[in-house]
Amino acid sequence: MANFQFRLSSKKNKLGRQELLMRFYHGKFQQRAKTGIFIEDKPVYWDGSSIVNKARLVTDDVIYHREQKERLDNLCRIISEEWEQVDPSSVSATWLDEIVDRFNHPEKYVTVEEKDNAARIYMTYVFKDFIKRHKVSENREKHLWSLWRVFRRYEAWRGVTFEFETFSHSDLEGFRTFLITEHEYWVRDEKTGRMKCSNRRYLRAYNQVNDECLAMGKKLEKRCPEPRSKNTLNNILVRLKTYWIWCMKEGYTDRNPFNRFTIESAEYGTPYYITVEERHQLENAELEGMVAIQRDIFVFQCCIGCRVGDLYKLTYANIVDGILTYTPRKTKDNNPVLAEVPLNATAKALLEKYYDPNRDTLFPFISQQRYNDNIKKAFKQAGLNRKVAVLNPLTRQHEIKPLYEVASSHMARRAFVGGLYHKVQDPNAIGSMTGHAEGSKAFARYRKVELELKKSLTDMLD
Repeated sequence: MANFQFRLSSKKNKLGRQELLMRFYHGKFQQRAKTGIFIEDKPVYWDGSSIVNKARLVTDDVIYHREQKERLDNLCRIISEEWEQVDPSSVSATWLDEIVDRFNHPEKYVTVEEKDNAARIYMTYVFKDFIKRHKVSENREKHLWSLWRVFRRYEAWRGVTFEFETFSHSDLEGFRTFLITEHEYWVRDEKTGRMKCSNRRYLRAYNQVNDECLAMGKKLEKRCPEPRSKNTLNNILVRLKTYWIWCMKEGYTDRNPFNRFTIESAEYGTPYYITVEERHQLENAELEGMVAIQRDIFVFQCCIGCRVGDLYKLTYANIVDGILTYTPRKTKDNNPVLAEVPLNATAKALLEKYYDPNRDTLFPFISQQRYNDNIKKAFKQAGLNRKVAVLNPLTRQHEIKPLYEVASSHMARRAFVGGLYHKVQDPNAIGSMTGHAEGSKAFARYRKVELELKKSLTDMLD
């Protein structure tokens, strides 16, 4: 009679679970294998030799471990059935590993034709190929995987795997509703102050998708979803529509559920930024330590107008004869735009101040989040508290806030564009230095600022 023994690996995965290790033996024959089944090393789930269920309450963890026990029972049954069909003297050294792998990854053992047919059916299956085949920036790739995760959560929550030929307009509406309401499944624990899931059905979907990401070696969803603004919703839906159009071009489907589905245009507030005088006030403020260093980097960014992601990638090789030249990452893969910025005296002085030939970057950078935090501190310590109208992305209402509360790295880019636009209303000339594509809609918002400024000047004649 075939027998099994089990023990837990000493290593834990990112979810705090340990893999079940198996020993299969019959007479003198024995082989060991990893099962691909992960459980928590707690008395209610593991008694030292097998998976158990001793918990009194039915929680999501209990349901998960019940499912793993069922998986283990099925795996043992399949191994026993396979053993009955083989000649023990001819069993290979990898026999047990192959059975376990086939059990956990059946898709690896189907024919090429079957794989191709499967790929042409399921939306999220093809989506992984869509990401792989598109040359996009690292940041955009993160956005695509984020879309994959939230769409898989929607599928798992609905209990379906969407196919191209059945995915409908109503499914799209359901996905939009899911994006709007997903944050409502989380509440703050009054005792710990931490967010916890309040919906078991949703939590199973959330954990299922994280398990899938873990198996693929992809980023897990560690934060609970926050309320999404309309612009965020629209961006997610536009990416999904872009994917669907690609699928139509590739021949996966000739249907288009987006034909009757409306995606609203993004809505942005009027740009707010610091003036040249306010930048000088920031430059001359008596600051110390890390805040002073990050202030200087921000001032340099105001002088060149690049995005923070590009700023962090710049090296001394990007500067020739006093001109900074680079290709913005946002455009380099689809429609490369070369940005050329002559450095002014302030920028040159800051480069000289922090020059270090042994450093790969122009400045001693820290994480982008800490950079933004220090910018706010620098603004506050420099007394930059002018009130500005900020569009709340959730309510679509303008709110009045002091500059130091809304300051960020992107304000440096706006300060560069806005400052130049007040001097010369030539979007193409400015775009050649910022990397904006010709005809960029962004400059329309700066024109609105310019018109308001002109109006305030003419009002002075009354």
